[in-house]
Amino acid sequence: MHRAGFAAGLATVICMLGLTLPLWSPAKAQAPSQIEGQPQVLDGKTFRIAGEIIRLKGIDAPDRGQACERQNERGDRVAYDCGFEAANALGFMTAHQWVQCRDLAVHGPRGEWIGRCYLGGRYDIGERLVRQGWALPAGDGVAAYADAAAEAQRARVGLWAGDFQTPWDWRARRR
Repeated sequence: MHRAGFAAGLATVICMLGLTLPLWSPAKAQAPSQIEGQPQVLDGKTFRIAGEIIRLKGIDAPDRGQACERQNERGDRVAYDCGFEAANALGFMTAHQWVQCRDLAVHGPRGEWIGRCYLGGRYDIGERLVRQGWALPAGDGVAAYADAAAEAQRARVGLWAGDFQTPWDWRARRR
């Protein structure tokens, strides 16, 4: 009697699991409220923390291989890889630092989490990259980082030290 009841119950559980498991996928998993740790920089706007890829919300930065121009010490216009420079700026800023990313409610198109990240839990990394001139405000960051962008442009730092295409225009022309 007990064996038959157990078998029927097990069959019901297996059937229910068979119906619900296909509905679950990693892409539909709920975003964590925060991820923190020491980052490994992937590019000027993206890094990996604790095995998760995170893109900074509200900014865009040049991709590796994107050419920009600036003057060298002799006054000649020279091309440089501004995507590499942007990644270096993010790497220098976060080296040996504890980074905390919050509000990871949106999943990016390439499987990365998108959120605001902070050094020591207080200093907005996106804002600092914009202020240093290595990133531009994008999306909801346009209003949030407008003052930082204006300051970088006035000071002619980072990308503003020369000529550049916006990262989104550069990507569109490559397609």
